[in-house]
Amino acid sequence: MINIIFSEFYKILRSKIFIVVSIILLFMFSMSLGIGIYYGEEVQQLSTGISSYQASYSGDIIYYIILIFATSLITAEYANGTVRQMACRGISRCKLVFGQYIAIYFTITLIFLVFGVLNLLADTMFNQLGEVDLIAFLGMNMGILCMFWGIAGIGTFLSYLFKNGGVATAISILLVISSNYFAQFLNLLTKNDIFIKYSLSNMHSIVIDLTSSPEDVVKCSIVFLVIGVITIIGSGLLFSKRDVD
Repeated sequence: MINIIFSEFYKILRSKIFIVVSIILLFMFSMSLGIGIYYGEEVQQLSTGISSYQASYSGDIIYYIILIFATSLITAEYANGTVRQMACRGISRCKLVFGQYIAIYFTITLIFLVFGVLNLLADTMFNQLGEVDLIAFLGMNMGILCMFWGIAGIGTFLSYLFKNGGVATAISILLVISSNYFAQFLNLLTKNDIFIKYSLSNMHSIVIDLTSSPEDVVKCSIVFLVIGVITIIGSGLLFSKRDVD
């Protein structure tokens, strides 16, 4: 399993999507840094290191980047024909899927961690670190890690389901965009607000909000973990039972 994970890491680091995502996040950081320097103290004092770190993971763009990253990497195997070589290694296909998923998860986590820490350090130097409840901050980071786990799982599952980068990416983005509308529809249909509370966008908001109750953060984290587990099992079954072409 370790060999599979390191092999997938190597392929990810050589991929175009890794470079593209890194450049996008570097550009976002540079823009934020440039605005802070250009406008001076007036803008710099509006944010602290902690608030900037928190803002690094806000917005549905986080979902889009993770989904595009996962779908691009996996469907590229089908587009390049290397998926057949992968399946013929004599290793369990489920292990191959899990190893690939772990490599994608840790890579995207590392990329976003660097992005968040750079924003934190920049605003801390310009202004101050800011006050934060340590338990709430740790809870937020736990929730963010679980969120990455679940969203990466969705991207992985859709990739193995459709085997096409354009289709998998479009469906995954549509899923994020329509999740709130679908949750509201189910809420009207059942008169139960659980669907709205545990929609992707709302769970995202709860996880990154330092004022959220620890109980809500833990519940949302568990939901993201369950999503990841279910989707990775589903991905393994799809890759094991279907033809690789």
